[in-house]
Amino acid sequence: MSNPGERLDVLDGLRGIAISLVVWYHAWLVTGTSLAFVNFIAEVGFLGVDLFFFISGFCLFYPYARAVVEGRPMPTTQRFFMRRAAKIVPSYLLTLIVFAAVYRDRFASAPDAAVQLTSHLTPFFTFNLATFGGISGPLWTIGIETQFYLIFPLICVPFRKMPLLTYAGLAAIAEGYRWGLGATGLDSTFSYFNQLPAYVDLFGAGMLAAYALVAVRNRPALPDRRVLAIVSIVLFGCAIAGLSEIAWIDRTAGIDACYAWVNAHRVFIGPICIGLALSTAYAAGPWRRLISARPLVFLSMISYNLYL
Repeated sequence: MSNPGERLDVLDGLRGIAISLVVWYHAWLVTGTSLAFVNFIAEVGFLGVDLFFFISGFCLFYPYARAVVEGRPMPTTQRFFMRRAAKIVPSYLLTLIVFAAVYRDRFASAPDAAVQLTSHLTPFFTFNLATFGGISGPLWTIGIETQFYLIFPLICVPFRKMPLLTYAGLAAIAEGYRWGLGATGLDSTFSYFNQLPAYVDLFGAGMLAAYALVAVRNRPALPDRRVLAIVSIVLFGCAIAGLSEIAWIDRTAGIDACYAWVNAHRVFIGPICIGLALSTAYAAGPWRRLISARPLVFLSMISYNLYL
């Protein structure tokens, strides 16, 4: 029987990679420091957010997947929201207070500061162009994450019974939204393509990966773990090649073209993440241990506060 902890430390490792990408990206934006042939990873490190959303969907649905497959008690909605609030709210409120004090000169006036702070006390500040990045640009991801929390219990209902079909529905919603952005020329407008509908398939991909991991955990007929390690390495290689392609588009055609390209191809990120998570979780020891190394797990543990 597989140890659930051994499987989930891989998700911690992937979260560690995600926060490393995001921090590296912001450090590159501030300093412009290049690291030779690997600098392209820093240039498109913003895609670490996509990996974050995938892992979030996984972690949120994992207890529900275990309840369905293993016959465990189903988590209550009240417990779900209490745990989310305990994790998100204290650090987020502290961040708002610090930013409001440090960046007070950025506000046009006292009423403007009041509007910005009040709007950021709800997850819906991303809806308004004036408040989307009014306090700190990266905070938009917290808004998207929290918006997904609000609809998660509703998505859970069909996902527990029809995971593949529900994921397909989420993918259709996300792709429809992204197609609409492309058709109207808004696919490179930051505040439009960074809204929840553009990411619901990534959250859903994480939920599907959680369900699949639990469903196959105790089945003896898994592929050879060395084969899974090779699959995982190949998928990592594909992800790095994709980052290289996006960075090349950024350099040659500009950031707007880069955003548009990502918008048009984001539909592939969810399936790649599913393949990465599952193949790495059951890969042969050395490769899996590399992905779940202690430094990455540590970064995973502090990822939320580090991001803020």
